[in-house]
Amino acid sequence: MNTVSIQIDAQVKTHFNHLISEKNDCLSNIELTKASEKINHIRVTNKDPYILEQMAGLESMIAMVDDNTWTVSSENAKLINATIRYVANDSDLIPDHIPGIGYLDDCIVIDNTLDAVEQELSEFKDFSRTRMVYAKNKQFTLSDWHKIKDQETASRIRNRRQKRSRLTQQW
Repeated sequence: MNTVSIQIDAQVKTHFNHLISEKNDCLSNIELTKASEKINHIRVTNKDPYILEQMAGLESMIAMVDDNTWTVSSENAKLINATIRYVANDSDLIPDHIPGIGYLDDCIVIDNTLDAVEQELSEFKDFSRTRMVYAKNKQFTLSDWHKIKDQETASRIRNRRQKRSRLTQQW
């Protein structure tokens, strides 16, 4: 199998950012369904790890926007919605049916958006993991998450102090 390496410079990223900035209003259910179907199709038909990684990132962003408890910042919501709309669009910059490069533009847009929303997406993933562990099918709020994070922080500080205390006693 032949591989092609492409380096994306700031000018190309700016171009793709401009493309999605024009499409940042609310999503329709049809676009969301289309994006999900496209992700599933790509998972079944594509073996490229980079493309699959980008689709997983897109799924994470969709989950964050769709979550009833999490409130996405308006700027990040616009970027994510525009990205979903771009990926769902059949007539995007590079048609998806072109072998080898059809998903390149989609991946660039997803990658750019992942970079832009990285901090909030990381917090959402932490929130989701924490909710899964502590909620046990009960309601779980952002306030609950913040309390647990505060408890975990206090516990880490206490454990570090105890560890340092033991080390100084050994000397």
